[in-house]
Amino acid sequence: MGKRILLADDELNFGYAMSEFLKMSGYELSFVSDGRTALEQYNKFHPDLCLFDINMPEIDGFEVARLIRTMDKNIPIIFITSISDDSSVANGFEIGCSDYLKKTFGLRELLIRIQKCMQISSKNNEIYTLGNINYSPEERCLVMQDGETTTLSFYENRLLQILCSNYNQICKVSDLVSAIWEGKDIDPKQSIEALASHLRKKLSSTPLCIDNIRGVGYKLRKI
Repeated sequence: MGKRILLADDELNFGYAMSEFLKMSGYELSFVSDGRTALEQYNKFHPDLCLFDINMPEIDGFEVARLIRTMDKNIPIIFITSISDDSSVANGFEIGCSDYLKKTFGLRELLIRIQKCMQISSKNNEIYTLGNINYSPEERCLVMQDGETTTLSFYENRLLQILCSNYNQICKVSDLVSAIWEGKDIDPKQSIEALASHLRKKLSSTPLCIDNIRGVGYKLRKI
């Protein structure tokens, strides 16, 4: 039996095309056209991933995602929308979405994003023990031996999870940028340097260090 996807979009032709494509790709689909029905179907269908338009009748996609996040912190939620201004994207990630796709995407890209989100979701249940700290990607936090916690931003969490999965190995800048920002139009060198710098500050009281291997990439190691 394939993984279950709940798709909510009031553009019926667009939604139907996505639904049929994902069914052909091996997923079970529940396709609805408004936010209220999406919430009802979430409780009945028990999806493994949600695809939500933002502008929908009854309840918008942001509110549906907020309500689902009160019930399930782990399920991947992808917004599919024509709204792509910075504040809307930021709002989506603050709510806890896993990805954000503008409605110019191709079906192949959609499939890849879904697969990546599901892979990350399965990995998010891992707890990394590194020296005297525990790191939970699911909770986006570092827990020290004395119980003190440090919360990570969405992108800090992505970077640390990748570095932990490749502990004491060099991760190429190009691979990190691709995995963290997934094709977004950014300056790769400046973006990864700034992100690594912010993460180093949060790791400053831990026995962990992020090395910058100039011209190559980054490596997580113990001091």
